[in-house]
Amino acid sequence: MTENCASFVRTWTYDPKSSGTVGAPLPNCELKLIDVPSMGYLAEDKPYPRGEICMRGEQRFTCYYKDPKKTAETIDEEGWLHTGDVGLLDSALRLKIIDRNIMKLAQGEYVALENIESIYGGSALVAQLYVHGDSLQSYLIGVAVPDPVQFAALVSRVRGKPVSPDDVAALGEATKDPQIVAAFLAELQKHVQKHQLKGFEQLKRIHLTLELLSTENGCLTPTLKIRRKETYEFFKGPLDALYALGEPDSNGPARL
Repeated sequence: MTENCASFVRTWTYDPKSSGTVGAPLPNCELKLIDVPSMGYLAEDKPYPRGEICMRGEQRFTCYYKDPKKTAETIDEEGWLHTGDVGLLDSALRLKIIDRNIMKLAQGEYVALENIESIYGGSALVAQLYVHGDSLQSYLIGVAVPDPVQFAALVSRVRGKPVSPDDVAALGEATKDPQIVAAFLAELQKHVQKHQLKGFEQLKRIHLTLELLSTENGCLTPTLKIRRKETYEFFKGPLDALYALGEPDSNGPARL
């Protein structure tokens, strides 16, 4: 991680059993795993402890630039950096990453953002999807870039008149239509039903856009993974506006 200057654990030369691990902590670091009970990960698990990976050491970063709120969410009062990843410690104290990008919602439930993105992103309606959570909120929201062919079919069905996948102007206008957004989210909910996501793991509101997440706008890394902090900053306006609407209906996804 950039936040620990990339030096926290390492595998050792000629260790024949290190495959699949990221190695043991360096001498100048401390490592601990904390329980994530809502996801079934406990530091007392047998034979190997599991939990959110926390690190502490002199190389740990001090703060996010001009972002005290994010800093407080990442570093606790005892100086532990909460990585948001879940790990397992084997019998030789080698660390293995078993889940990634977890966060805690306001009611104390943990969610694995990458896993939820993978499930929702499996819908034919979705070209790209980013799931966002705020530790002061009790539910998840997201940004979706629709697949133009499938989205055009959805818009045509909802409005009762044909829309071409090549009509960028019409599709762009449709992303701002509350009726279309509600229909889009409802279709996503149908898609994820078989995955049995808990209520707090489901998207309650969504922002639609035709602007792709890319390396050029800073939302993706060179290996095309989502850069979460940068993506939030890029879509901060519409995402904050979704949360500003207040608590959604507990019976299902919110209608905008």
